[in-house]
Parts: sequence; structure tokens; C-alpha cells
Amino acid sequence: MDHTRIKIKRSNNDTEADIISDLPRDVIHEIWERLPLRDAARMCILSHKWQDIWTSTPHLTFDVHFFTSVLKEEVHEALKFCSIVSKILFQHEGPIHKFSLFVPSLNACPDVDQWISHLSRNGLRDFSLWNACMAPLKLSSRLFSCGDLEKLKLHFCIFRSPLNFEGFPKLTSLELDRVVLRYKTFKDLIGSCPVLQKLVLTNFTGLEHMNIVIDIPKLRYLTIDWVFGSLDVKFCENLVSASFGIQKLVGVHKGFLGDLAKVLANSSKLERLCFRGHFCRVLINAGSIRNTFDKLKYLELLSLHFDSLDDFSSVISCIQSFPNIETLKITVISSTNLAGGLVDSKFDFTLHHLRCAKVGILNAFTTELKLIEFLLACSPVLERLSVHTPLLKKTSRSRMLMQLNRFRRASRMVEVICPENTLPKRSVHVAISPSTSDSSSDSA
Repeated sequence: MDHTRIKIKRSNNDTEADIISDLPRDVIHEIWERLPLRDAARMCILSHKWQDIWTSTPHLTFDVHFFTSVLKEEVHEALKFCSIVSKILFQHEGPIHKFSLFVPSLNACPDVDQWISHLSRNGLRDFSLWNACMAPLKLSSRLFSCGDLEKLKLHFCIFRSPLNFEGFPKLTSLELDRVVLRYKTFKDLIGSCPVLQKLVLTNFTGLEHMNIVIDIPKLRYLTIDWVFGSLDVKFCENLVSASFGIQKLVGVHKGFLGDLAKVLANSSKLERLCFRGHFCRVLINAGSIRNTFDKLKYLELLSLHFDSLDDFSSVISCIQSFPNIETLKITVISSTNLAGGLVDSKFDFTLHHLRCAKVGILNAFTTELKLIEFLLACSPVLERLSVHTPLLKKTSRSRMLMQLNRFRRASRMVEVICPENTLPKRSVHVAISPSTSDSSSDSA
């Protein structure tokens, strides 16, 4: 009887081992890609078929975690870094559909040309490169020969298209941050990606005095943020989310933003709109925001500057162009105490649909508090207003709470919440009694 039990047990173990070993290779790849890199490496002991799985997986990721958790070290020598990546990459068998590379701060910039050349012959679909070196990486022109590329994400690189570039016919996502590119390269990319749905262009170099033209019919997500000569966005009927930023005040001239406001106002699918930096002021000064955005429900005004009365008034004017928003998020990164010109400010406007607002401020100056007063006074159905002050000292915070209590509230149901700076999970609530609209409780 005991021998029979032992035999059955061994048989079951053999069966279980066979089940693991006989899994299709594509299933093994699916399991392997969903595991943390260290655990995926340990899985090789389960079966002989798993021992060389890393040599055939279609996804290779050399990120920060790869060097610190798998190799248990931070690589700072260019020669050693290149040796590790080359050894794994050139021993790989089969297609490489996704390749992610983090280049740490090295004593010399690595030559990635040979890696890109190898990837271009192996069915590359998704390429991501984040460069943390002191100098930008110059990318090989072989990258432009990857005809199957669907996603491209680059950080701190020199990016130039060759003369015979025919485009990326399958590219759906393009993200370029701190990239040096010529105007010709930008035009080649935009004009030769017929199915592009996502475009992110931030902190770029080479387009400061150029007219950026966006004419992409299938575009759904658009972000342009830095300094540019002018911006012309053509009709994008599929646009769902758009973000625009100007991080340096530039001379405003007629046609600087073209018909941007009109295009956005007529985008029936637009769900989220974000303006960053000085964009509100430039938009107002250029006279570009002549349309009312009746359809938009979600608005973000981020990294704002409240250094002059023009900055404040342009933000208020911008908000007034979105009478039907339901959610509003605002963050201020610089401010000046402009008490003199704001004391007698009156707000003759109503946000009939605003229910949730989130405001991040720095110093609780009169300028910043006047913005909060405006939102409370003009929002009759506002339910929640959270005020975040991560850098505010305790005494300044107490004075701010007293001022918030004095502000008139158009909504009887509004709750003003000020999360604690040191204890994120605790909150201070400043809310009015449901029975009155002009008084507020002293709970704090």
C-alpha cells in the first residue's frame, strides 16, 4: 500500500512537471513579462524550457530596477554598461517587439547605434529611451527604418530624420521630451504618421522660432509645452485630451495661436483641457480665446504664475470661458502679494456646474486667496474644494484658515478641505452650515 502511494505521488509530481514544461512558449512569455524581473529570472529553475526564456522573450527592459535589483549595483562606467546591454541583446533569439532602455549618468555617453541597428532588423514595435547623461544622445538614423514601430518615447536625445525617411506608417504614440530636433524632422514625423493618436512634445530645442502646425486627423491626445514661434492646430475631431504650456513669456503677435480656441471649442469629443505656465496670459493677450467652451467638463490650469495683476486677471478670464466645467484643478508655482489691486475686486459671474475644485498654492498671498474666494463666491453647486499648501508654515496656515472662513460661499453644501502638510492622511475641514450661505463654521 505504501509503495502504491509513493508511486502515485511520484506520478502526480511528474504530471505537474510536465504541465509546466509543456506550456506553449507564447504563454510562458506572457507569464514572464508580468513578473518582476528578479522573480522572472528565478522562474528559470521550474523547467528546462524556462532556462533560456530570456533569450527569446519579445520584450526587453533595461530600466533602473534592472541594474539595481537584478544586478544589485548601479552602473556608472560606460564600458561596463555597454557590455551588459550588448551581451544580453546580441544573444537574444527571435523578434524584439518592445525595448526599453535607461541610460544612467555615465563617465561617457554610450554608443547606442549598434543596438538600434540590431533592433531595426528584429520587428521593433515599441522603443523607449531615457537618457540621464550630462549630454544628449545622438540617435542612429537606423531608427527611422523601423517600419513596424507603433510607440516611440525619447528623453534627452538628438533626433534627426534622414533624407530618405518615408515615415512610420504604424506609429500611434510619439513622446519627445528634451529632444533636439530640426523643423524638417518635426514636419517629416507629423506628415508621415497617418494613424498617430498621441503626441507629446515637451522641453524641446530647435522649434523656438518656428510655426508648429498640428494637422493629424486621428489624434486623440495632444501635449505641447515649452517655447515656440507660433502654434496652428488644425481641426481634430477625435481629440479627447489636450494640454498646452508656455514656460517663458514671449512676444504676442496676431495669429500667434491661430484658431486654437475655435478648434478646441468645436471638438465634440474633448473631455480634458490643460493650460500650463504662462499660456493663459498669452492666450488672453493674443485675443485668441474669443469662443466659449460650452461642452468641456474638466479643466486644469497648472504651474501658474501670479506675479502681476495681468497674470491673475488672465486666469479669471480663462475660467470664465468655461461656464459648464464640473471639475477644476489649479496649481500655482510662483506668486507675489498683490494686495493693493485686488482688495476691491468683484466677481459678477457664475459657474453653474462646478462641483469639485482642487487648488494648490505656495504662500497664501492675497492673490492666491482671491482665486479661492472667486471659486467659492461663483459656484452655487460646489460640493468640495480642497486647498493644498505643501510649503506653508504653521502660522501662515492658521491665518489662511481664518480667511477662508470669512469668504462668502454661494453653495450651502460646499466643504473646504485643507490637508495637513506633515500628515497627508489627516485633514482640516472648513465647511459652512447647510442652513446659511454667508456664514461659516469655526471648526479647524
